[in-house]
Amino acid sequence: MLIMIDDKDQQILGELRKDASQSALKIARKLRLPRSTVQHRIDRMKSSKIISRIVAIPDYPLIGLPVTAFVLVNYNPVAGISQQDVAHAIAKLDNVVEVHVVAGQWDIILKARGKSLQEIGELVVNQLRQIQGVGQTVTSGSFFKIKEEL
Repeated sequence: MLIMIDDKDQQILGELRKDASQSALKIARKLRLPRSTVQHRIDRMKSSKIISRIVAIPDYPLIGLPVTAFVLVNYNPVAGISQQDVAHAIAKLDNVVEVHVVAGQWDIILKARGKSLQEIGELVVNQLRQIQGVGQTVTSGSFFKIKEEL
């Protein structure tokens, strides 16, 4: 079900996406809206699931995980194991922060974070490739981040 939001909702959501710890009062001042309006709209977006959750996003290099890599995975059909089952198994691995089932040449894409490219390589070789249904993989290390949104 598509839920329509107006410009004020989009502005409030934009502020929360920048920094979800901002108070309704601070957002109201920035957007020149009444605090009660901002609070009501935030509550409505939460109850309607437009805002699904508010999370803390760590600065990964500051917590010892400075390396990001993307791993492309081909699904190898195995009796009784669906592509989604494989994706769910991958999602349970430590240091895997995103998993997407995709269309195209590759079937699954994951994002991993680690202390080093070697640590991510060990994750791929010793854990990921041991999951039934994981076929060929290709790992690409990220040089630097331009934009990232969670």
